[in-house]
Amino acid sequence: MAGRFEGRVALITGAGGAGIGSASARKFAGEGAAIVAFEHHEKRSRAVGDALRGEFDVPVLDFHVDIADRVAVDAAIAEASSELGTIDILVNNAAINEQGSVFEYAPDTFDEVITIDLNANWYMIRALIGGMREIGRGSIVNVTSVAAYNGGRGREGPYSAAKAGMNEITRSVAIEAGPYGIRCNAVAPGLLESKFLAKHRERLAVEADNTPLRRFGRPDEIASVIAFLASDDSSYITGEVINVSGGWLMRA
Repeated sequence: MAGRFEGRVALITGAGGAGIGSASARKFAGEGAAIVAFEHHEKRSRAVGDALRGEFDVPVLDFHVDIADRVAVDAAIAEASSELGTIDILVNNAAINEQGSVFEYAPDTFDEVITIDLNANWYMIRALIGGMREIGRGSIVNVTSVAAYNGGRGREGPYSAAKAGMNEITRSVAIEAGPYGIRCNAVAPGLLESKFLAKHRERLAVEADNTPLRRFGRPDEIASVIAFLASDDSSYITGEVINVSGGWLMRA
């Protein structure tokens, strides 16, 4: 498995912290990819870059950038491409989830969630797909959610709507970009071990009981599926949304 991504350049958004983004950055770096890490939190941005450079012998660029800031995104992509070459792997992982009842949800908060979780992710694709077309290859993996299929079971309608929208963008991009050697897929995780889950473990414990594997997922397990979809191991897969929830959600 080592070396699957040698000669490739992978951009991961939301790459800081201890979640899917950082696990994906480590996975790609461990298999030879040059890494471009986008992270909204400045301290996390520095930390993930330092950690990757300390552990792996691959080029690593870390950017403190808000993906909703298109000017900043364009500038960071231009700098990274100039130094590393064409970015031919994109992992759209960055997202926010502000929960609340539809009866009380602030319209401005709704707009913010849609801006980051849907619009900004679409723009990341738009900003990189031209370069992928020029070199005749590319892999885009969007991180969506099982919430896209069940409305988040209430209190996270904007997040669920954005993730459902990203599923459809995944399919749309796959159709248009396929003739140019570009594949676009998505991963829809279920509940994962995280600070949020630790804080609400007592309330959410029932969800583990409702999962056939009787546990929550780990970020590294999602990262492995992301890497599979970005690699040549999935060279004939495009337009798919892979549900990774331990069986919590099963789709026909």
